[in-house]
Amino acid sequence: MNASMLFVLIALGIALCVAVVFLWVLLRERKPVTQASQAKANAKVYRDQILDLDREHDSGHISDQEWQQSRDELSLRLLEDTSAVDDPAAKVEKPAIWTAAVLAVALPLGSMGLYMWVGQPEALNPLALKSPEQADPKDLAKMAQTLAEKLQDKPDNLQGWVMLGRTYRTLENFDASLKAYDRALKLSDDDDLKLERIEIIAMQRQGRFEGEPWNVIREVLQRDPQHFGALLTAGSASYAEGKFADALKFWEQARKPLDANHPDLAGLENAIATVRDRLGMPAKQMPAASSGLNVTGQVNLSASLKSKTSPNDVVFIYATPANGDRMPLAIFKTTVSQLPLNFMLDDSTAMTPDRKLSGAGEVMVKVRVSKSGNAMPQSGDLSGSLGPVKVGAKDLKLEIKDQIP
Repeated sequence: MNASMLFVLIALGIALCVAVVFLWVLLRERKPVTQASQAKANAKVYRDQILDLDREHDSGHISDQEWQQSRDELSLRLLEDTSAVDDPAAKVEKPAIWTAAVLAVALPLGSMGLYMWVGQPEALNPLALKSPEQADPKDLAKMAQTLAEKLQDKPDNLQGWVMLGRTYRTLENFDASLKAYDRALKLSDDDDLKLERIEIIAMQRQGRFEGEPWNVIREVLQRDPQHFGALLTAGSASYAEGKFADALKFWEQARKPLDANHPDLAGLENAIATVRDRLGMPAKQMPAASSGLNVTGQVNLSASLKSKTSPNDVVFIYATPANGDRMPLAIFKTTVSQLPLNFMLDDSTAMTPDRKLSGAGEVMVKVRVSKSGNAMPQSGDLSGSLGPVKVGAKDLKLEIKDQIP
């Protein structure tokens, strides 16, 4: 039995236990409280008071006159409160059978329905608990298809469209990812979503931000000059275009409000140090890469795949974050004729200075052989991967042994 089914069974069991308690209360036979039955209870109280009064008199604590007067008063009140008789029409209350039946069905179903509405039923899918890097691309594609079908019935599910867009981005199906983000932006005019969308456009264009991406960045910064995501993206776009002074300006502006515990501080400071070095400016601090944070090893081509390559085929050796992000932190380019090859990936091979190998704890190390030389994976490309491995790992053995369908 898998974990998802076990969760559902436990949840239903709890709901049924609660239902049983309600059913017991509703189905048990209950005698009505009548005037006569209440009078019997009152009589016992008065009799106990008279006995206490007699004991006080026998012990000499009260006089004969006080005892007689008090006893007469209690006797009179006893007579008055016990004069009621049962209402002949009073009957035993019947069990609430119909109410119990409705609750028995509605409570478990209502509980599960409420969870499906306000909870996270996607978490019952084992694939949802994996990062995109850990999940098989075929499984991710199937999950994306299932989510897309559900969204046809619930087109107002904002988070669903965002999740679908990110899943397609992981699968590098950028056209489908953009369509999903377009649907999300119809439901929410969120600047962060707009920035995510233009990053996908730039990925389609091999890192170029001209046109719509820059227009969106400027619009966001016009509304909020200190928007952190827009400043980071503007710096990356400027750096990709070789406008290092502009990149420094954007990144230093993004750095100003950050405190010492901000998770993006180290990466941003490394980016600033790198671009200052490109501009020939003195560094304000030593980059984290100086501590030898790199990954080294040897890449080999499997003997069974040698016949499918030619010496001039391009080989990409790169590292991506182990958390599932597929954008490389470091990349090295060579050809099949150089294999087997000893490689080293470090901050000097970073694609952009704000995303560095030294800032990651663990990475996936990958290799891909491309006949077209295209940076985007294509059907027929040869590949290999290992990891996750810690940054600083040495003497890794990376083998090209698979072919992309």
